[in-house]
Amino acid sequence: MRHIFVETNWLVAVAAPAHDRIPAALELLDSARDGHVRIYIPACCIGEARKTIRQKFQPRESDRLRKFVRWAVEEKLLDREIGESARTMLSSFQERVASQLAGLNETLRHVTSAVGVEVVPLDDAVLDMSVELHFKEIELSEFDRSVLAVVLIKGKSLRGRGEADVNFCQLDSGLRPWDKRNQPRAELTKLYDDAGVRVYSDFTLQGP
Repeated sequence: MRHIFVETNWLVAVAAPAHDRIPAALELLDSARDGHVRIYIPACCIGEARKTIRQKFQPRESDRLRKFVRWAVEEKLLDREIGESARTMLSSFQERVASQLAGLNETLRHVTSAVGVEVVPLDDAVLDMSVELHFKEIELSEFDRSVLAVVLIKGKSLRGRGEADVNFCQLDSGLRPWDKRNQPRAELTKLYDDAGVRVYSDFTLQGP
């Protein structure tokens, strides 16, 4: 079986308001539910995803667009019928997004409890590894250190049980074993190699 670690960006991609979800991330979730892969989520990513979604996907732009529609109708750039249709659409958008954000906790619970998905807690081994990462020549935030510690500890455990296909797909540039110029980050590369974890920069597990 293919084992896949994900981080906050994947949770955001599958739990955001429906029109903002990323198809490749949803396909990965479907693959887990179908038994083709197993997904691992560091527990600390759940709260981070909730915070990110609530901040990033508020329907604030609808108020600005309403002002434009009102102005355009007054200036006779839009006729009143089109303006009314636009206002109806904006109200529908705002109500739908607000409803989905109100149910965000339940959405996150549904995703993280799905068949084929495992939430990995920050246990003593992970916390010890997180501390050890402070002494590596790698610039990471405290949060990223926790995510990396989960991937390294759990990934190494999976490889020790004979699992050969262990991967980490993520969009967080700080956790990639290469820099912006695609040059290897030696110490981070060694950590992933020692744990037997392959790293991908998208949700399709095709690149790089």
